[in-house]
Amino acid sequence: MAAHALRVPYFIQPTPITCQSTCLKMMAMYLEREVVLQSTGAEGIAIEQIWQEVNGGVGRPSSARNAHANFKWWLEKRFPSLSFEYIQTGAEDDAASFITKSIDARMPVLMSVSHERVAGHIILIIGYEDYLPNVSAASFRVIAHDPYGRFDPELESSLHGKKRDHGAMSLTSGSESGPGMAVHLPITSVGRRREFGGSAGKYILLIPRR
Repeated sequence: MAAHALRVPYFIQPTPITCQSTCLKMMAMYLEREVVLQSTGAEGIAIEQIWQEVNGGVGRPSSARNAHANFKWWLEKRFPSLSFEYIQTGAEDDAASFITKSIDARMPVLMSVSHERVAGHIILIIGYEDYLPNVSAASFRVIAHDPYGRFDPELESSLHGKKRDHGAMSLTSGSESGPGMAVHLPITSVGRRREFGGSAGKYILLIPRR
């Protein structure tokens, strides 16, 4: 089955703590270009400024640093014609269904992940391949923009962290290329695999809707 991927810009996170704001910029630029078809200033806003708004903006719903509720709030302010829904599930099949339905509706998916290299990280799902409902997910892969590089242990790569900009290039589209661009991962890699606040074994998705 052919891969199905959205044309989402990619950026490398500029600091070790800006994965969430980098993914928000990627999502916002895509929504401007492909969904609402009007500028909200996403292309011109610095990733570090998005981080400041998420963590210090007036009216944000949570005072906690990098709170998921603030990611949703930031997107809702910028895109009032869209809604954004957080979904949490412990079922792999349900997560796969949510992801594929969102991609088929031309909407990328923000996901909170964890694994042996990190207690918490944000990536952006931009596509999938080899998905058949009610069939074993062994061959199913998601396609993700990981701003920290080829970070998941499944990829067996050292191109992450300080090497996340290895071979990076600025593109004519206004985005970048890097080792974390459009990486292919099994569904098990986009869940929470480390225990933190009861989230182990959960899939946590933020999905835009028209």
